[in-house]
Amino acid sequence: MISLEEAVDEREFRAAMTRLAKCAAVTTALGPAGPVGCTTTSLMSLSVAPPSVLVAFQYGSRTLDDIQAAGRFVINVLSHEQGSLVRRFATGSARERFRGLEYTVAHGAPLLSGAAVSLVCDLQQSLRALDHILLVGSVRDLRAAAAAPLVLVTGEPHTTVPALPRPTTPDDIR
Repeated sequence: MISLEEAVDEREFRAAMTRLAKCAAVTTALGPAGPVGCTTTSLMSLSVAPPSVLVAFQYGSRTLDDIQAAGRFVINVLSHEQGSLVRRFATGSARERFRGLEYTVAHGAPLLSGAAVSLVCDLQQSLRALDHILLVGSVRDLRAAAAAPLVLVTGEPHTTVPALPRPTTPDDIR
C-alpha cells in the first residue's frame, strides 16, 4: 500500500486523468426549489441484472444533497451537439443552469431535451469513498436517441468516431 507521503503529485494526477476519455453527462433531479443538476463524468454501468449505474459526486455537492433527498435522478448523457452544457452545469446556480433550457419531467425527474441517452434512476445506495459519494441507481426508464454521445478529453468536449471500419460480412466479424 502506498503511504500518503509516496503518493503522486495531485496536479500531475489530475492532468493525467484528463487525458482519459470520459462520458460527458449532466445528472439531474427535482429539488425543493425546482430542477437541479451538475456535470458528471465519473459514471459507469454497474450491472445488467438489475440494470444499475454508479455515478460519483464530490462530497458536499449542492446537487448531491438534492438528489439524495429526491431519491430519484436522471443521468443525461450529452449528445455531440450539447458541448456548451458541460461548463454551464459545472458553474452557477440551479436557476442559471436551467434558464431557457428545454427539459421534460418523467417519473418525477428532469430529462434534458436532445440528450444521447437519458437514464431515469431510483437511488438504491450511497457510499462514501474518500472525498466522493458514489450513488448506485437502478434504472427505471431508459431513452436513447440516434445522436452521437459527447466525450471529454483534456477537459474539452469531443465527438466520437469509430476507429475501425464496421464489419460488412460475416467473415469480417471472425
